[in-house]
Amino acid sequence: MEKKRRIGFEFINKNDRNHRITLLIPLICSLLLLYSPLLVSSSVDSSPQTNLQGTGVPGSSVQTQEGPHVHEVHCSRERSRAAWSVIQEYLMPYVEREKYQLSSQCKLHPNNDLFRDQEEHKIHVDIHEWRCGYCKKSFRAENNLDQHFDNRHSNLLKSNGKCLADLCGALHCDLMMDTKSRKSKCNPAAAAKNRHLCESLADSCFPVNHSPSASRLHDLFLRQFCDAHTCSRGSKPFAKGGRKNTSVFYLAISILTLMLLPIFYTLVYLYQSQMRRGTQELKRISKLGHQKSKPS
Repeated sequence: MEKKRRIGFEFINKNDRNHRITLLIPLICSLLLLYSPLLVSSSVDSSPQTNLQGTGVPGSSVQTQEGPHVHEVHCSRERSRAAWSVIQEYLMPYVEREKYQLSSQCKLHPNNDLFRDQEEHKIHVDIHEWRCGYCKKSFRAENNLDQHFDNRHSNLLKSNGKCLADLCGALHCDLMMDTKSRKSKCNPAAAAKNRHLCESLADSCFPVNHSPSASRLHDLFLRQFCDAHTCSRGSKPFAKGGRKNTSVFYLAISILTLMLLPIFYTLVYLYQSQMRRGTQELKRISKLGHQKSKPS
């Protein structure tokens, strides 16, 4: 009897073990199917790569690397934006005043900006909302939109565009970005290098022999940007000033004044009405008093 019971238990254990193995087989297969793409992709990534580096513009630091989902641009978008702001605020007002047309060979020309088309497709809806002009997706911050451009719309970058960030040394972008201390120690070698870059920009964009306007703008460019590239005190960047933008404080005061004027005039009107009514009441009282004082 005990032998039969032992045989029965062994049979049950074997069946239970076989049942567990049968349940584990589909689980193992599903795990293999789940992780097989990761294994394949890791083996592809570890394999030798072909040259994916795009042909950049000679003399420019713009280089692109493309993969299945990667398009890397070695150009600071933030510094390029700062350079564009400097050009628009401290140079273009004078260029427009002279009615001078920048040559397409000039690195400061808008058509040469690598990020110009993408920057023009930014829609600033609200303080916490930026929208992509290409696909209409919304983002909470400008940095997120920049990342979206890099990931989804990098194919729309100018193939022959130049990196404006490369000109930041000449254009004093750090003052616009306010990232450096004004009291940092001056490096004579860096100042000389930036001055040389600055003067080459003046020569290429505003050739002295081209026209009287070009000559005047050449001199202005030297005063506005190049003279400050020195470790000696005296010259300051943007010495000629920039575009005269309406002060935010002045705008706020103007709006507040316009809002308060109607209230002020309403109070004046009510005061005058009250005074007029009081004067009439006094006249009426004095007339009654005069009538009572007469002898009957």
